[in-house]
Amino acid sequence: MRATILNDQQFDKLFDFAAQMNRPAMYRLMLLLTKKLGLRPMEIAGLETNWFINDELRIPLGHSKRKQGRSIPVDAEILTALHDHMQGERGRVFRNGAGDAFTANGISEAMRRIYRMAGVQGSCYSGRRTMATRMVDNNVNIAVVSKVLGHSSIATTQSYVGVTDAMMRRALFA
Repeated sequence: MRATILNDQQFDKLFDFAAQMNRPAMYRLMLLLTKKLGLRPMEIAGLETNWFINDELRIPLGHSKRKQGRSIPVDAEILTALHDHMQGERGRVFRNGAGDAFTANGISEAMRRIYRMAGVQGSCYSGRRTMATRMVDNNVNIAVVSKVLGHSSIATTQSYVGVTDAMMRRALFA
């Protein structure tokens, strides 16, 4: 089943719920990384503070699908959320309550739990699909979307993109 594409109100619900959780800064950062950067669970799980260089996230070789690396610009909101979560600590960004590094499955389960408890249908890939769809809806070239998502094929990227009402309106009446 494909991950649900979310609207702003659903994301607001998720962020509001995360703010009430134990370790709210950690969950806020997780949500931002899926919503704004479209990161995969394996990328989030392996994330290290030294991957953030100035206003860029550099995912090294071997830490993304197909063992490729990639670089993605980050904004002040993400950097602030990282700072708020890490509180000056360095190293692995996401650790569970016992202090062990999250696995990709652990990230997926944490995200499923946030969605379920917030009453929003979705999963960790909902942020990724929503981001891709919004980029296309905002007339971003599909090749750019593909590069941001780390896909080697535009056909793969197209499978992430949903069709919005705004897209249909533009197609019919532009």
